[in-house]
Amino acid sequence: MGRKVGLLLFLGLLWAVPAAADVASDIFEAVSPSVVVIHALDAKGNQVSLGSGVALSAEEVVTNCHVLEDGTGYRVVYRSTTYPAELRHSDWDRDVCSLAVSDLGAKPATLGATGKLRVGQKVYAVGAPQGLDLSLSDGIVASLRPVEGGQYLQITAPISPGSSGGGLFDGD
Repeated sequence: MGRKVGLLLFLGLLWAVPAAADVASDIFEAVSPSVVVIHALDAKGNQVSLGSGVALSAEEVVTNCHVLEDGTGYRVVYRSTTYPAELRHSDWDRDVCSLAVSDLGAKPATLGATGKLRVGQKVYAVGAPQGLDLSLSDGIVASLRPVEGGQYLQITAPISPGSSGGGLFDGD
């Protein structure tokens, strides 16, 4: 159990979270309490899109902006409970947004740097494909693409619709 787990949001968020884990099931157990489902709503309260997110604190969730872009309101589902959410921050160029969620109480993921990732390294994606929360897939880092201020990751882990904005965790 001397390994670390890293968190990266699907499609370009470049941070990492440490946690002890040796196998996929241990990684899933360690990180799944930080992953939520996000619903974007229109002005009438109807769902217009669905995605995933990761808790950064007890009252903040980070996701991909494209998950939120068609919505005028947002809801976060965590452990079968639905919470209203408000857009807190958006970086459309990097496709990273955060939501304020009062009283969420999810386990925060601890962020770190992606500079230690290596091509070929095993990664695990946790998200909510089609709204089915807490699904796990795995793959490897296929390439590291430098961009200003960091790097984008090319991965082989399957990312299904609804999983955008969820976590990508490493096992090192």
